[in-house]
Amino acid sequence: MTVTQTLPVQSSAQGVRPPRLGYIPALDGLRALAIVLVAVYHAVMPAHFGGAGGVDVFFVLSGFLITTLLVQERRATGTVSFRRFYTRRLVRLYPPLLLMLAVVFVPIAVTMGVKTALSGSGLSLFYLMPVGAESGSTMLSPYEHTWSLGVEEWFYFLWPPALLLLLRGRRRWAVVAAAVAAAGLAVGAFVAEAESAEVSFILRACGLMAGCVLALVLQRRAFSVGRWVGLAGLAFLALSVLRSSMAPFSTLDVLTADLGALLLVLGIMRGPQGLLHKILSVGPFASLGRVSYEIYLWHYPVLCILGVLNHSDWLEVGWLALPISLVLAVVAHRVTQPLIARLRKSLA
Repeated sequence: MTVTQTLPVQSSAQGVRPPRLGYIPALDGLRALAIVLVAVYHAVMPAHFGGAGGVDVFFVLSGFLITTLLVQERRATGTVSFRRFYTRRLVRLYPPLLLMLAVVFVPIAVTMGVKTALSGSGLSLFYLMPVGAESGSTMLSPYEHTWSLGVEEWFYFLWPPALLLLLRGRRRWAVVAAAVAAAGLAVGAFVAEAESAEVSFILRACGLMAGCVLALVLQRRAFSVGRWVGLAGLAFLALSVLRSSMAPFSTLDVLTADLGALLLVLGIMRGPQGLLHKILSVGPFASLGRVSYEIYLWHYPVLCILGVLNHSDWLEVGWLALPISLVLAVVAHRVTQPLIARLRKSLA
């Protein structure tokens, strides 16, 4: 759900040009917005808040960043090192995940049973939670939130080899093929997955694929976008939140969130001229975005554990669970980052 590299924009007032590697605080600000939506969505249950679309913001952003990195690596070296790609993802994602699984194992085993702790840890560790979520066998599991990590990782087992094959031809056809794949996932979701939109592998992969398409388009050519793009993206995301707050989360809500996320990313890549870009770049937002992966990992099991201990719904313990999760996330980030840095150095 996270990509550490972000991309500075080379832009003019007229449009967006292919970005190069670097760091854009506004993209971390966008991650902060996404994690707030998701965490509040869970923390107020059983009250209904439509923040589930925050996951789709993560998916779109991840697809965009990963594809940009892969395309630029191929442009620079003539190929893509799959070994380096998958190793770097494991190095980035596994230390925080392993730390969370180790720390919550005993509290979950005590409050919810050893079987729950063992099965949930195993499914999370091997990114198999989407299988359990689709089957309904992991309902109310304190590890259920890791289904989104599984969706993303299984997608990335398939996408880099497919992208490399597409790029061997004309890049125009790579864009077309990726766009067709994204549209096919959306149509397939409407036909077969509408009733399980919240945990649908097919539907949520649509956001990842949409981010990939945006990356391919921006890497191919510059084009003009207006100042309204980012605000339009925020409006579509707000529409998704509003719709899913008033009714069960649906396929249309996911696709609306995907569109909003795409426009938000495009607006950010346009450059720092707009008000939205400046707001998302503010220090607290960017700092929160940098620990968004850790917050995502910790907030759900903390809510589950406190809910069981208090014999209550999450709404009653959310006010305590979210601050605790933030503290744990910051500590986990500081503990794991030196290890990740050493592993990256040794790999390099």
